[in-house]
Parts: sequence; C-alpha cells; structure tokens
Amino acid sequence: MPTVMIVDDSAYVRFVLKDRFKRRGWEAVGVSGGEEAMTQFPQLRPDLITMDVLMPNMDGIQTVKAIRARWDGPIIMVSTTTQGGQDMTWRALEAGASDFVGKPSPQEPLDRVITQIIEKFEAIRRPFYGKPIRPLAANLPSLAISTRVVVIGASTGGPKAIGTVLSHFKAPWSIPVVIIQHMPPNFTASLAARLSQIVGVSVKESPLSPDICSWHSGQIILARGGYHLRMNEHGLWSEEGVRVHGVIPAVDTTGLDGVRIFGGDLCMAILTGMGEDGAEAAFRCRQAGGQVMVQDPASAVVWGMPQATINRNAASLVGSLDEIGVWLNEVIHNGKPVS
Repeated sequence: MPTVMIVDDSAYVRFVLKDRFKRRGWEAVGVSGGEEAMTQFPQLRPDLITMDVLMPNMDGIQTVKAIRARWDGPIIMVSTTTQGGQDMTWRALEAGASDFVGKPSPQEPLDRVITQIIEKFEAIRRPFYGKPIRPLAANLPSLAISTRVVVIGASTGGPKAIGTVLSHFKAPWSIPVVIIQHMPPNFTASLAARLSQIVGVSVKESPLSPDICSWHSGQIILARGGYHLRMNEHGLWSEEGVRVHGVIPAVDTTGLDGVRIFGGDLCMAILTGMGEDGAEAAFRCRQAGGQVMVQDPASAVVWGMPQATINRNAASLVGSLDEIGVWLNEVIHNGKPVS
C-alpha cells in the first residue's frame, strides 16, 4: 500500500485529501506545515508528498528545498489559482518539485484532482522501456536551416524544462516559437510571465478565437490553458475543443496543423511528460522532412512523451535540456522567416 504525506496548513484540506486517498487504497498522513514535514518524513518514508504552496512560517518553496536535500521522491505541489500562488508554484518547481495540480474547484472537482495526482505519481515512478536511443548529432545547425516555425511540447515537469531550454535563446532571432504545455486554465498567463523573465523576450499567451496572432519573427507564443492552439498560414489562436489524449491543449493538435502548413519546414521538440501526446505530429513532421528533437531519459521527470516519439521512429535527435536549448537557438537564428 503506497503512502502519501499531505503537507497543508488547512485542517479541512488535509482531512478531505486524506479521505480521498484512503478511498483509493492509499495510506495517508497529514501534517500542518513545513516544519512538521521535516520532522515526520524521515520516519514516515512516504512514497509521495503533496505540498501546499502558501503556508505560514516555512512555505512550500522552503520545504521543497529542505526535503530535496535529503530525498528525491515525487513531490506534487497543490497550487491555488491566485497570482501569488501561481508565482510561488513556478518557484517551487525550480526548487525541485516534480509537478503541480490546481486545488479543487468547480472546474476541477476533488476526485479529478486526486486522479491527476495519482497519475502523475505513477508516471514519475514508471521505468522507461523503449527502442535504442540515438546519440546527439555533432553538426546540429545544418539539420534545420529551412525551419520556419519551432513547436515545443511538454507535460509533467515541463515548466522547468521549458525554462531551461529558453535560457539558451539569444535575442533577436528570425522565426516564431510556439510552446504547448499541458496545463489547466488560469495558469498559463503567469507561466508566460515567468518564461519572459527567463528568456528576456515577451512570451505571449495565445489569443482566444476570433482573435488571431499574426506570424512575425522572434515571437514566442504559449498555448492558453484549457484550449487547443490552432495555426494557419496567417497566424495562430486558441479555441475550444474536445480533449486529445485526455489533454487540452494538445501537442498533436497544434503540431499536425504545423505539418499541414509548413511541411518539412517545421521543427519540433518533445520534452518531459506522461502519455503519447506529440508522437503522431512528430511522426508526420519527420515524414514531411522536418526535424524532431526529444529529451533524453536521464534529464526528464517523465519520459513518456519522448519515449512515445522515439518508438514511432520520429526522433531526429536525442539530447539533454541544455543540448536541446543550444540546438534550438541555432535553429531559430538560421531558419527562414515566415512570410
């Protein structure tokens, strides 16, 4: 029976989370804050820790840092949708948290939140089984000099991974970059602001239809949470739709648009995340003559999406986040501007 330690200063939240975990067959223990967590977790030896973000005295960021110095197991942040809660969530991920979920709400009922936490836990703990990994090629820039648009897809562990990749980008560059991160509504605006700080260029959240963001050089567009990001020859926008692979936004939805529009002039990067989203678009991209980079298992929080892409024989190159960032920086500077 797996054990979860629930760290939250609200007695009510601890009670309801413990109750729902126990209904799923888990042993659940609640602690009231960071100080108690540091005392309890060495004896408890949990399989999973859920962590509130905003707590008095020792907050979620401080607690994650302290636990990470002694333990490398999965820590899932349970975040509020307030601006302060969102900003601290990104800092907690940078401090070493594995991933996050939003606190229960009318849009995200409690049982669905518990399901998300358990699915993330299982994905993080799951070993990878895949085809042999090709080494990173030496002459990277020459592989994508015709690229007109870059699409980056990520899920579990993605916000930190995307930040690492973007930290290698040197402005100005010549082609657009589109990012699809599996994320609920209300979080992508603050993530865009956080990524803007990292890259030093304004990262924009995609507009809702009927508005459209026209293509131009040097832009970075982040898919709006809870909507699919669509593209055509004139630009890109977000719209409602059914979930693909159980997620919205989905990498495949945007990536397949990209293949239809740009063909072999599309470049994709598939980063950490559970599931198979992005593998189909990556496969079609390679068929059309485009290039696909996937994150290696050593640096991925979850190797599901990169593994699925490799298993479709869709990967051109495999590398660490730093290698992907260096490679994509060359791509965006040597690509062909969208006209």
